Amino acid sequence: MQIAEIDKTTSETVGPAQQSDLGWLHQHVHQAIDELDFYCDEFKAFEKARVNQNFLQALFDDDPDHLTILRKDGVRAGFMVSGPDNGVVFLYWSYILPEFRKSKLAILGNKYKIELFNNGHWHKMVTYTRTENRGALLLLKRYGWTEAAHLEKHIFGEDYKIFEVQYEKTIPGYKPFVVTGRLGRAIRQIKSWISQSK
Repeated sequence: MQIAEIDKTTSETVGPAQQSDLGWLHQHVHQAIDELDFYCDEFKAFEKARVNQNFLQALFDDDPDHLTILRKDGVRAGFMVSGPDNGVVFLYWSYILPEFRKSKLAILGNKYKIELFNNGHWHKMVTYTRTENRGALLLLKRYGWTEAAHLEKHIFGEDYKIFEVQYEKTIPGYKPFVVTGRLGRAIRQIKSWISQSK
């Protein structure tokens, strides 16, 4: 897969993850969850258990575009993780590593992600954020997202806001998203060994 260059003047690029990015991505999603003060301890524990290596691999197998890597001068600087949900793209996590936060990557990544899935397959893209996360609220409102609802005591008793970007779904049907169990992972490993031996 080719990384899509977005801003040639600063060598900031955004594009789909490759298989070799998944370990880094898993580590840094968990780092982001731990770092953010807006979320309670129960949510952090739940989310780290949910966004495990198997979940990320399943997203990658479904569509590598769900795992977006942001780079500055070729160095991985951030990520965006989304997933399919019955005709909706759910943006789970967006994160820029601290040393890259003065870049344009948050803006470029947001624009890239929104345009990427405006392809006829989806009704909309949605995301949650905590009401205290002022940085995320500003970014979402400024760059194409519409606040759809204020959700009181929504996840582990905490308030959230839900934002969305509307699309026009023109292609019929809904592709199911499946996270495989042990048997599926074993089959995937065997297929990987076979493809490497060829």
